[in-house]
Amino acid sequence: MNTDGIVIQARSGSTRMPAKILRPFDGERRIIDILLQRIKHTNPGRRIVLATTTSPADDVLEQVARLHGVDCFRGSEDDVLGRFLGAADAFGLERIVRVCSDNPFLQAASFDAMFDRQTATGAHYVGYAFPDGRPTIKSHLGLYAELATVAALRRAAEATQEKLYREHVTIYLYTHPDQFELSMLPLPQILSSRTDLRLTLDTPADFDLLSELYRRHAAETDGSLEALVALVDSEPRYARIMKKNIEQNEK
Repeated sequence: MNTDGIVIQARSGSTRMPAKILRPFDGERRIIDILLQRIKHTNPGRRIVLATTTSPADDVLEQVARLHGVDCFRGSEDDVLGRFLGAADAFGLERIVRVCSDNPFLQAASFDAMFDRQTATGAHYVGYAFPDGRPTIKSHLGLYAELATVAALRRAAEATQEKLYREHVTIYLYTHPDQFELSMLPLPQILSSRTDLRLTLDTPADFDLLSELYRRHAAETDGSLEALVALVDSEPRYARIMKKNIEQNEK
C-alpha cells in the first residue's frame, strides 16, 4: 500500500482575493487546473488529495477534484492542521507533501527529492531553504512545497490548540527544532539569493503580474526555471511590482 500522498490545500474563500484559484489564469485554465495537471504529470503513482473545506462555497472544488480524477477531503475551514490529519486518516497516508494552491509556478518535479531526503534521514520535516536556513515556505518565492510525516503533524496537533499552529499546517514543526528533526534542501544556485522574487498569489496585483509572466514563460521560453528567472529580470517593471507586493504582503 502506498502511504505517500500529495495534499493540496485549497478553498474558494480569501479575504484579499476571493476565488483566486478558480479564475481563468492562462487564457484557458484556472490555477487549480494548472497545478493538478502538473502534479499528476510529475508524480505518477502518488495519491493526490484536494483538501478543501465543508463550506458550500467549496462544493466547486470537490467537482474540480472529480474532473481531474483525484481524491477530495473536506474538513474544517479554520483548523487546517486538523483538515490535513483528516485527509491522512481517510486515505491511509504516512508522509505528506503539502501544496499551497496559490503557487502557479510550483516546481512539482521537486517532490521526488523531498521524499528521497526523508527516506534517507528519517526527518519529520523536509523543505527547501535559503542559505541562512529560512524555509522557502516563509518567503514569497512560491516555487516549492514541503514534506512532513503524519506522525509529526499528529504530535503537533496534540501539543497545541493555538490558532497560528492550527491555521498553518507545518509551522509548529519548523519553529520547534528541539522537538522535531528537520532536513532542509538547498535551493538551486539561481535562486539562493533571490528574496526579491514573489511568485505566490494573494492579491489582484499578484494575479495580473503572474498571469502575464505565466503566459510569456509558456509562449516565449523553454519553460525552465532559469528562463523564468531571466524573464522576471528582463523588465524592470516586474521587479518594481514584486517589490511593492512583497512590502504590502508580509509573510
